[in-house]
Amino acid sequence: MFKPGIEFFFESIQISAPLRVAAVTNFTGRDRHGRNLVNLLAEDRRFELKRIFTPEHGFTSDAPDGEHVTNSRESDLGIDIISLYGPNKKPAHELIKDLDLLIYDIQDLGVRFYTYISTLRNIMDAADEAGTAVAVLDRPDIMGGKTVEGPMLQAEFTSFVGHLPIALRYGLTPGELAKWWHNKNSMRNQLSVFCCQDYRCPTEFEKLDFPWFKPSPSMPNPATALMYPGTCLFEGTNISEGRGSAYPFRNLGAPFIDAELWLECLKPLLSEQVTAEVTNFTPTFSKFTGEKCFGVRIACERPIEDSVYTGVAALWALMQSHPGMVEFTDRPSLEHPFIDYLAGTDQIRKGLLAGEKPDEIIQKSCAGTSEFAHERERFFLYPRE
Repeated sequence: MFKPGIEFFFESIQISAPLRVAAVTNFTGRDRHGRNLVNLLAEDRRFELKRIFTPEHGFTSDAPDGEHVTNSRESDLGIDIISLYGPNKKPAHELIKDLDLLIYDIQDLGVRFYTYISTLRNIMDAADEAGTAVAVLDRPDIMGGKTVEGPMLQAEFTSFVGHLPIALRYGLTPGELAKWWHNKNSMRNQLSVFCCQDYRCPTEFEKLDFPWFKPSPSMPNPATALMYPGTCLFEGTNISEGRGSAYPFRNLGAPFIDAELWLECLKPLLSEQVTAEVTNFTPTFSKFTGEKCFGVRIACERPIEDSVYTGVAALWALMQSHPGMVEFTDRPSLEHPFIDYLAGTDQIRKGLLAGEKPDEIIQKSCAGTSEFAHERERFFLYPRE
């Protein structure tokens, strides 16, 4: 039977005296019965829970996208909750040095710009500087853990949505990624990964017989995650990526779109595994709140090999069918358009503006991706089919 790392951790860890620990977690850090890591640690005499660290969206995973999260307190336990998505995204040395172990447990998506792995990097860096051990309680790669896809991060586009020099879709579980980063930086502190049990890649999440705990407000189910690597690129445009609708990252549109025209241009570009249809939706938050948007809904039933390409193809088809209507938006304090930070390169944006075909854009923008795909294989913890 499949078990996530959190269940294996509590079953297998053996210690002679209570460990002073902190948890890095959110709503997803739960066992199959819904018991969260924080409560399990607090109830277990083997541990002294000192504090809780939380990533973007906060401890309950419901803070809006991109909104700073403030420090708070877990009232039932009387333990401080330290936000790592506010002015400080890396834990201060004094909050790490008194610990025996820092425990990370967050369900990820396997996509570089989903910021939980940026937090993983920061807590690993801080722990190494303090000489504090880290335990990663592993969870499945929703994308399947097999396919590596999309551009590598170019240094000039480093940001919190691109904080690790990896492919956009990197094909590793959180534990495997932690091993890779620990090795790449020759870290001297101890890293332990508590693996998922009875797990192999790729395995569709629905077949694991394990609950889906929503990792962020716009990630209601695994089906949403499958489209995310490509359709999140719309976040860097004036077109809605479906936030605030029933199908985020699957609904794409705006009030000024001719949906039939867009679909006609898009359909010939899609693989057989991807479906697309005309839709309309009215976002309850984010872009075009309260306005009726027209566009397309795209979906797939299982992890596909070309999710990044699919998002680029959708953008290309929209730009071809609606000349001059797509804008690449900026954000305060960023030197380049935001899509460049999501993509980790400016070649996707420039290719779209030049009218290059989607497959050409992907090919040109993915230098180094195949080398990374091979390099990462040394850190596999699970069989790949």
